[in-house]
Amino acid sequence: MLTLRNGYLHRHSQSIQFPDLCLRRGEVVGISGPSGVGKSSLASVLAGMITADIELLELPPKLVNQANPVQWLIQQSEFAFNPRLTLKASLNESWKDDGYLPLLQEYALEASWLARRPSQLSGGQLQRFNLIRALVPTTEYLICDEVTAHLDMVTQAEFWQQLLACAKRRNIGLLVISHDEHLLKAICQRVINWPQA
Repeated sequence: MLTLRNGYLHRHSQSIQFPDLCLRRGEVVGISGPSGVGKSSLASVLAGMITADIELLELPPKLVNQANPVQWLIQQSEFAFNPRLTLKASLNESWKDDGYLPLLQEYALEASWLARRPSQLSGGQLQRFNLIRALVPTTEYLICDEVTAHLDMVTQAEFWQQLLACAKRRNIGLLVISHDEHLLKAICQRVINWPQA
């Protein structure tokens, strides 16, 4: 279970109070809130990238020589990749072997694109590569931070259809951060509105 209670982040003169959160494997939970409220900061705390003052934080254990079981997909996938590396080299940083190859067809990606660099793909293609990189076998929770905000409606629908099917098959908990209330209502079992009234 992914649990956070009474969490605060103090940065410079700003203090961010996080909403209480409980996410079980297999659940799809949404977070909605205005820009600047701290949603990406929350994601980075849950992914273990920054620390905060928290009464209770339960995360799945990180095992030695294995990827973090909590993966974070950011909105701007072009910033998630080293521009000097090929897509294959980037995927191999997360995957210990070529176990991701079957996922390429599932997410409509050509194997020949593995030799390309990030700047040689569209935003939708790059975000799907970003997703595949996050779906290592040890992933238990996936934080999706406005991951389809810059994609067209057809690509968005395909992305979520594929990801929800994968999450169900692998019992992955999804935390979906989005401004899109229609998306959250369509795919989430419950939605946390932040800040809470």
